[in-house]
Amino acid sequence: MKTQSKNLLFITTSSLASNPRLVKEFETLKNDFICFVLCFRHHDWSLELSEAIKKRNPEVHFIEIDRRVEVFKTLVSKLVHKVSIVLNGLFKKNIQVCAFASNDKTPQLWFHAKSLVEQNKFHRVIAHNLGAFYPALKVTNMTETALQLDIEDFYPGEALYFNKAQEQQNRMHLMLHSFLNADVITYASKGIQLECEKYFQIAGQTETSVILNAFNSKDFKKPISRFSDKITCVWFSQHIGPNRGLETVFEIAEQLPQIEFHIIGNNNVSFLNKMRISENVLIHDVMAPFKLHAFLAKMDIGLALEPGKDLNNKIALSNKLIAYAQAGCYVIATDTYGQSQFLSSLDYPAGVVMQTSLEETLRNLEIRLLDIPSKIERWENAKSFSWDNEQLKLKGLFS
Repeated sequence: MKTQSKNLLFITTSSLASNPRLVKEFETLKNDFICFVLCFRHHDWSLELSEAIKKRNPEVHFIEIDRRVEVFKTLVSKLVHKVSIVLNGLFKKNIQVCAFASNDKTPQLWFHAKSLVEQNKFHRVIAHNLGAFYPALKVTNMTETALQLDIEDFYPGEALYFNKAQEQQNRMHLMLHSFLNADVITYASKGIQLECEKYFQIAGQTETSVILNAFNSKDFKKPISRFSDKITCVWFSQHIGPNRGLETVFEIAEQLPQIEFHIIGNNNVSFLNKMRISENVLIHDVMAPFKLHAFLAKMDIGLALEPGKDLNNKIALSNKLIAYAQAGCYVIATDTYGQSQFLSSLDYPAGVVMQTSLEETLRNLEIRLLDIPSKIERWENAKSFSWDNEQLKLKGLFS
């Protein structure tokens, strides 16, 4: 039976649907712990999907911050963020100034997290994404609760959009301070772990583990037939937009009429209006996971076209590549460390890292790799890194 001392608090700056890794974690742990999830309610593509997640997890306590409703706290949080940016140059090593200057949601999360730990005793606080680190760090220090960090990205290596003079240093300082205080650290890829180990020390007793952002094997049905007479390629993400490798797809599609290109995600209308979209490119709205996984099972090739636009993009392992592999699709990936390291680590040919252009790679691809027996073999092999197995690493961190 669950006890009050076994409460877990998950903290994120995202909505539920836009943080699938967090969802998988509390759905894995909810049978052994009482799970509280502090997150945001976004009035966008993720709203309906987030409601579905809440509905299927009635035993989980969701504390959603709706910034349209909490107008005053939101304004205060944004003001604290702006003031912190002004003070940032004078207080470069002050952890609170760094945190509040880095993300305007962090002060608001801190208000709510403090209230939650005053009312509940938690066994562990699990912080997902950088903006959640400071609130998690503060409440664990207040209550002597264990701190777990989930590192899905190497945040100092991501693009800078504001406060460019200080923001990268803020991210480094936040991670440095958080790593030193963490009891457990999980990484979404080997590349991210290796990069973090270059810069951040951890205490001797801190447990670490690489836990892939995979899906349950049952989410992907056994491939049974071809979807189309044409070769089908698929690309998906939460958002369709620039600098994601799609420009190349639109450029080459007209020269490859024998191939259908399926693009799935929340549409960026201004981006799509700039593209020449040929008849063999089909745009689909963002899909719920169960629908997406069923769709992937019908596809031949999964396109993992990470452009290596920044350091994080070079070392991270995208959800899409894992999903393609689990569906049995043959993966065509750009040559980034995260993608090439993962594909080379497998003991079967799940796909290829491009050494030439996408067009040339598609033209030279052996058709036998796309037949049903080959696809079934890939689908079977991918069970080895499914969430069924990866979740055992997560559970092991609580034993």
